[in-house]
Amino acid sequence: MKQAIEKKKKATWSMMLALCTALAAGLAGCSGSTTGTTDTPADKPADAAAPADDELPAAPELEPVELTWYYPQNQAHVDQALVNEAVNKITKEKINATIKLMPIDFGTYEQKLNTIVASNEAIDIIWTSGWLFSFPNNQRKGVFQPLDELLEKYGPNLYDSMEEKFWNDAKIDGQIYAVPNYQISASRAGLVLQKRFVDKYNLDLSTIKKMEDIEPFLKQIKENEPGIVPFGTTRGFYTAFIYGIDPKVAVYKNDPTHTVLPEVTKEKRENFKLAHSWYSQGLINEDAATLKSAADAYNKGNTAVWFDFTGKPGSEVEFSAAIGGEEVVLHPLAKAVFTGAGSTMNAISRTSKNPERAMMFLELVNTDKELYNLLVYGIEGKHYEKTTGNFIKTNPESGYFTNTDWVFGNIRNEYLPEGAPADKLEQTAAINAEAEVSPYNGFVFNTDPVKTETANVKAVNDEYYAALATGTLDPEQYLPIYEEKLEKAGAEVIRAETQKQLNEWLAANGKK
Repeated sequence: MKQAIEKKKKATWSMMLALCTALAAGLAGCSGSTTGTTDTPADKPADAAAPADDELPAAPELEPVELTWYYPQNQAHVDQALVNEAVNKITKEKINATIKLMPIDFGTYEQKLNTIVASNEAIDIIWTSGWLFSFPNNQRKGVFQPLDELLEKYGPNLYDSMEEKFWNDAKIDGQIYAVPNYQISASRAGLVLQKRFVDKYNLDLSTIKKMEDIEPFLKQIKENEPGIVPFGTTRGFYTAFIYGIDPKVAVYKNDPTHTVLPEVTKEKRENFKLAHSWYSQGLINEDAATLKSAADAYNKGNTAVWFDFTGKPGSEVEFSAAIGGEEVVLHPLAKAVFTGAGSTMNAISRTSKNPERAMMFLELVNTDKELYNLLVYGIEGKHYEKTTGNFIKTNPESGYFTNTDWVFGNIRNEYLPEGAPADKLEQTAAINAEAEVSPYNGFVFNTDPVKTETANVKAVNDEYYAALATGTLDPEQYLPIYEEKLEKAGAEVIRAETQKQLNEWLAANGKK
């Protein structure tokens, strides 16, 4: 694609130079920029006004447009309008566009976006992922438009900012349909613990190698800390790759047969049993199965331990801010695996009336440090203060506090909140580079052949999964019911179709 970009640049400038030469006698210049044009001196030939290779002519003036951007947030911001106004000062100057920021809370994001998309409303940029407002499912529905040509023409710097393995998660059938937000794209799943309790009970974290190992500590909290929830969760703490299952496809790592596993594996059964044991002992929050957001399990500050699926560098600061300032420590339970960039991306809607400008904006927000930090932290002097170097002091009560740098764009542009490791960004890049990459990276399951089964299985999971994964329901009684309903819903049909598509992908990519 990089060769195509360079070819496109050369062709574009050649065409512009030819046009300038042809019109030089009658025009002051070919630039339509707002800075004006310069007449060619009468004693110089027309071609003397042509720019050198490193002095290309300014682009034609852009017509003003308004773009809409839908994305999720943890909470509403009192000063949202002020930040939006500041954003527009930058975008108006640089791409002659204003951006209508449309944040929606995480709990209702998917529902509201489904309604908006169904109405066929003209919108421009949509945040999407593999876990909320599903990227592959919505792409198959035609919600997003392909971006390859738009990236070549209007986002070459954006494309060059990430390796191919990041773009693989934004591709369907070989075409790019979204822009990944560069962040930690590897997972070091593990535990988050309030440091005050770790210190108080002299917990030796080196002895905690699997989930079961934390149970004695949770019992200490239960017995000695009234009002504190030992372990907080929403949809449980099962994550396949901790148990040696590939993060991309449900296949045991290093399985030469590439056999796709059933919906309920023996590892998942054991995890459900552990969760129920903890729940029965009062170690898990009672409302675990009904909470909508993961943050709801710990953001009151009264939870001693919770599970973190990512383990990104610097997240201690974010967790600490979310629970009122108490220090936390991260304890990974597995080596980092490259889980891909599909967890946070921004796509351009098929209904966008200005896809070119939308791409210009996506390149800007991913490459312009001022704009990115404005979206993440708000207005300097009002919502945060610069301290030393790249560090800032944030104020959660200031009227604008997102705590979601990963929603907006490339975190390599961000300021560091006080308390973050000074080398947070370097750590992130190193983990992304060194994490184990799945042999199935680039495989995307097409649900079209099993649409009905997928919807039916989702309905079953909506009814049972959270309650089983949090231990709220006894797996001895309800797991057989759950598995029977999954089978009737078509889980085995989906598994067979996944196996078929995986085999085809392996063969096409010379892996089988």
